[in-house]
Amino acid sequence: MMYNRDGTLIEYTLKTDPPEAMYWTTYRLKKRDIQIITKTDKATATQIRQEIFDDIISREPNIKTTKDKVHKKCQSTSQENAKGRQSQRKTRRRNNN
Repeated sequence: MMYNRDGTLIEYTLKTDPPEAMYWTTYRLKKRDIQIITKTDKATATQIRQEIFDDIISREPNIKTTKDKVHKKCQSTSQENAKGRQSQRKTRRRNNN
């Protein structure tokens, strides 16, 4: 794949794990998945990788917002035990013999 930066063409490829993940709509692209083939120094390569990542993300649909809407809709009303990471208290049964 090619990326145009200030009139120069930068060649790059996507190395996802598994390789077919680059075609999945649910896969979240990471910066480390972008491999720059054109020889550049580390600082420039980092800037180019960030630019390519931002460009790809800006064109992809934002899956996170739809998941957040569903997640908020499905949340339980009582979260007092979840906030403090406490377990629920169990009540004991007493035998009155």
